[in-house]
Amino acid sequence: MTKTIIAIGGGEIGRIKVWSDGHREQKPIETAAADNKIMELAGREHPTLVFIGAASGDAPAYFDAIQNHFGGRLGAKVINLKLADAATRPNAEEIRNTIMGANIVYIGGGNVTRLMNILRETGVDRILSDAYNNGVVMSGNSAGGCVWFEHYDNDEDADFDGTFDTLKTKNALGWVRGFFVPHWNKKPETGIDKDVVSKEAINRMLTRESKFGYAVDEGAALMIQTDGANQTLTEIISTPNSHVYKLPLRADKVRNN
Repeated sequence: MTKTIIAIGGGEIGRIKVWSDGHREQKPIETAAADNKIMELAGREHPTLVFIGAASGDAPAYFDAIQNHFGGRLGAKVINLKLADAATRPNAEEIRNTIMGANIVYIGGGNVTRLMNILRETGVDRILSDAYNNGVVMSGNSAGGCVWFEHYDNDEDADFDGTFDTLKTKNALGWVRGFFVPHWNKKPETGIDKDVVSKEAINRMLTRESKFGYAVDEGAALMIQTDGANQTLTEIISTPNSHVYKLPLRADKVRNN
């Protein structure tokens, strides 16, 4: 059995942004190729997709966008698994039944550390592992792409003060070797502060820690397929000129196999 993870580097999914003056803006769909592949790999016309939005605090507008995109446009049955609020989250049995009954798990963006803490404290990390080993397609965007790898960085966390010295890697689920950073094409080339971490800063951090990883542009994704001892990494391009890069940064890219 081939097990699959699709880690998306960011990009819009056709959400409607409401501005402060009340006007509404229709955002584009920038992840179509990756989203279509997720649906295809589920192996059925109307798969069940479980959305985990804990990284964004289960923001209602985020789920609405997921429902409109994967449910309305692509034909999935979408279930919103709310985990962020301990007072209202389902019990352990309900969580397990929901995830194990899925064809696809899709984890949304937000703060990776908040997401990882919730997955660990609820035992959802272990349930996801069982579902993955049972053939459920695992996927996610931005923070939801980071979780599957060994490491992500702490640029959104209190232990990062905006200096090179405090930028460091943290442990994610560790299902895929290496470090993952999304939104690569939106990062500046140099510099670092509390709001902006550059490509240079990420490369310096990985070199200092003797780690390797992958940088993924918005509009691109990295698909990891594992069959026994064999693992294949494939770049999926939804937006022209978006790519996946091996880190520390060189000129090489992950190419389609």
